[in-house]
Amino acid sequence: MTFLKWLRRIEAAAAGTMLCGIVATVFLGSVGRYLGRPVIWTDEVAQALFVWTSMLAADLTMQRAGHFRIDILTSRLPRLFQHVLELVTKLALAALLCLLVWHGMQLARMMAARPLPMTGISSAAAMAALPVGFALILITLLEQFVKQWRSGSYLPSETRDIV
Repeated sequence: MTFLKWLRRIEAAAAGTMLCGIVATVFLGSVGRYLGRPVIWTDEVAQALFVWTSMLAADLTMQRAGHFRIDILTSRLPRLFQHVLELVTKLALAALLCLLVWHGMQLARMMAARPLPMTGISSAAAMAALPVGFALILITLLEQFVKQWRSGSYLPSETRDIV
């Protein structure tokens, strides 16, 4: 099994597990409040799990090309310009993701000294989801870029045969 397949399986399992954790934690908190014995840490844990789940889900969606795009203008461009525009867009997104990974690491490092009020766990445990999630999205983007580049899909079909 390749590294990427292994990584994708772990990522999907973690996202599913965290989603179940959110449901269980919110349910526990709701039942506790209903019974007059609130479990005060459930909201905090559910929020931290939600941050992680959201970041993992963003990458899982990116892997399936599930993010929406508006191509009303780009679809009217000649094929070559469409491919060049997609290439430029992916490169710009990669640069943005690199910045987000860097600043996410800075934020997590800054939050390390700040504990969550109810659990006492470092806030960095939740904030680490940002650089990890952005790094996973960057890996997915690079994987898609390499696949498209190798297949020649950045070139219009009439030019692919020449190269």
